[in-house]
Amino acid sequence: MRVRSGVVLYATIVIATGLLTLVGLLVGDGLGLLSQLAEPVRGVTALLVRLVVLVVAFTLLIGVFNLFYVHVTRLVRGRSLSARLTSMVLLLSFVLALVLWVYTPESRVLLQETQVAIESSLAALICFALVFGALRVLRRRLTWPLLLFLLGMLVVLVAALPLPALAPLSPIFDWLVTVPVGAGARGILLGIALATLVVGLRVVIGQDRTYGD
Repeated sequence: MRVRSGVVLYATIVIATGLLTLVGLLVGDGLGLLSQLAEPVRGVTALLVRLVVLVVAFTLLIGVFNLFYVHVTRLVRGRSLSARLTSMVLLLSFVLALVLWVYTPESRVLLQETQVAIESSLAALICFALVFGALRVLRRRLTWPLLLFLLGMLVVLVAALPLPALAPLSPIFDWLVTVPVGAGARGILLGIALATLVVGLRVVIGQDRTYGD
């Protein structure tokens, strides 16, 4: 099996950097005699973490400039009126947000009045989309888990309404949000953590396929 020298070099650098960063993050304070030996490792780890933060920041900045360039080009050379209108709205929103951030850095008008409202609307649409999807599935087949899911969704939606007549449903609503929804959210977070751990281990041991590209 033929192995390219560049692949071996990249894998060696990544494995060494990953192990050094891992050791630096795992080593804590109060190690007694080992604290003096661990201090250089923590310093190198902090430097590597800062470099990663800088790279991510520059990547985000390049992405913003690329988005701006693409929509400016579409606004100038676009053939479709709807595409030009969409690009114009995005560019105006970008410029407005940038101006407000520069001149009023402590103002949260866009965050509170625009972004929060849009996120709330999208969250409400997700709930109704789930109910609509469950009703469509009920037309094809009838199962007890699906009925339980639909019942819980309806109880949550109805109990969330600010009506005095729905006050008896508040304990059920609190229990559903605290226990099943909380358990599901923790399960999702555990899945994300395990997936991140697996990807990190693949990078550290050199099994990532990007080394061969």
